[in-house]
Amino acid sequence: MAKIYAPNKSYNGICASVNFINGVGETNDKYLISWFKAHGYKTEEIKPKAVEEIEEEQTPKRSRGK
Repeated sequence: MAKIYAPNKSYNGICASVNFINGVGETNDKYLISWFKAHGYKTEEIKPKAVEEIEEEQTPKRSRGK
């Protein structure tokens, strides 16, 4: 997943099949990500959390007694 930042920060609409709200859109399509980069858009890769990290966050921490 990547966030795509349009040069116009207030752009609302669809460009290259990506919906932008206030200049920000999202896509998983690697071709589109490279297309936006080539056309002057800023992109930010968003890496999903690993399943283990999610499970750790949901598991209650146990305190160790002395």
